[in-house]
Amino acid sequence: MMDEAIESYNFLANQRKHPLSRRLRINMGNLYYAKLDYSSAIRQYKIALDQTEKDERSVAHKIRRNIGNAYFKSGYIRDAVKSYEDAMSCAPDFQTGFNLLVCHLALGDLDSTKADFVRIVETPFKSELFDQDSNIFLSDTLCGTQSEMDGVKKCNNLDSYTKDADYFLLNAARLVAPSIDVNDWSAGYDWVRSVLQDRHESLAVQIELEQSTRWLKRKDFKTASKMLRALEKKLGETKAIACTNLSFISFLDGDVDAAAEYAEAALDIDQYNASALVNRGNCHFINKEYESAKECYLEAMGVQGDCAQAIFNLGLTNGMLKLPEEAVRSFEKIHRITPNNPSALYQIADIHDVSDNDEDAIKWFSVLTARVPTDATILARLGYLFSQNDSESQGLHYRMESFRHWPVDLGVIVSIGTWFVTKKMFEKSIFFFQQAALIDPTEIKWGLMVANAQRRIGEHQLGFKVYENLLEKFPESIECKLLRMKISFQFSISNLDLLTNDMLILQACRAYLRAPSI
Repeated sequence: MMDEAIESYNFLANQRKHPLSRRLRINMGNLYYAKLDYSSAIRQYKIALDQTEKDERSVAHKIRRNIGNAYFKSGYIRDAVKSYEDAMSCAPDFQTGFNLLVCHLALGDLDSTKADFVRIVETPFKSELFDQDSNIFLSDTLCGTQSEMDGVKKCNNLDSYTKDADYFLLNAARLVAPSIDVNDWSAGYDWVRSVLQDRHESLAVQIELEQSTRWLKRKDFKTASKMLRALEKKLGETKAIACTNLSFISFLDGDVDAAAEYAEAALDIDQYNASALVNRGNCHFINKEYESAKECYLEAMGVQGDCAQAIFNLGLTNGMLKLPEEAVRSFEKIHRITPNNPSALYQIADIHDVSDNDEDAIKWFSVLTARVPTDATILARLGYLFSQNDSESQGLHYRMESFRHWPVDLGVIVSIGTWFVTKKMFEKSIFFFQQAALIDPTEIKWGLMVANAQRRIGEHQLGFKVYENLLEKFPESIECKLLRMKISFQFSISNLDLLTNDMLILQACRAYLRAPSI
């Protein structure tokens, strides 16, 4: 279809003195652009530019912008810069200025990038660029999606032009701010705000909000709180956002009362603020007011159906209210929204495990291990579940995997060692009981298990040495003395005279002779 259209346009454009030749060339350029044949698009745009009169500044501006777009898509960024600069000198506008800024930023020319930003900020609001030919020109933005730019392409009045100008200014500020000073990102935001302050105060406030959010992400709550308290003095939406974030910070600091107050202040301004409703619900949750918390989370979900925080916290609340089925539904909804969310998968598996629904617990823990294959705790729980359901080989496999990723979990280590003992694989159990003794050197029983395993495989001399070493650490252990006495008598490893110095040993020995065999 495109090829046929290009062929038709080409036939008409080649007719001598065709009155719509320029429009035809532009349309051909747009078609080549859509086909990703940027070199042909540039050629057609340049022919159209040559056919443009000097006083047609608006048309010349748009053609040059299209040429710059095609050069950028082709990877010739410096040629794109030249085209955008020519377009800006002809008739400056926000979109072309933004594209020029992106090019300089891609080239690493920070001085030119800053100059471009100042130039965009100082660009006057005017609608002179909109004429009867607006619909035949491309409106590509180098850092915008097609859906984001739909409004720009349909722009035909000053109000929508102003909105689009704010779009370009805000995105330019977001690109420039973190790039100005690699050693101090905040300085870039301060500079951008100072440039915007006089002409675009509302955008400067929005950048300040984003700067405070970035401090939050860096866990610098003190600086973030200072900025947000200053923004709290503003009116309207800005104050609502600031109060919402201050509520979150106060909650993290453990000041639940202040968090609740800020959440209420945000809701006084905007009762449909889902984040503020979640914050208020969190305060109720911490105060163990689970029913009130549930109401807040449900209200937040009513405002924003895919509010992940509200859905997840609703699941936790239902769990506290002993409503496991409702809790599972909430977490399964989170799983549908964010399929790779390990927290939701864990909560589903945990609820099934606690509810003794082993089959579903195994299913969800297995899904979870596919997402986080190195989590030792999850692997261990899955191993125990398999063991409880007559799948000992699978149970051992997952506990061994758990030990491989976290070799200091005493419970896992002992369970593996005990499993080998029950299967009469004493030699393999020795290693794990030795590891247990290293992790918990204050407990004598791990050493006794090592010695017992040595005896079972016929290494009586090694077993005797283990008992000797244990008695050096635990000289009051009667059990260890008895076991040493037994192995000494049975296999003549040591003279009895060496063991008769302590009356307690002799009494223990007599008790041993009357007791059944160990």
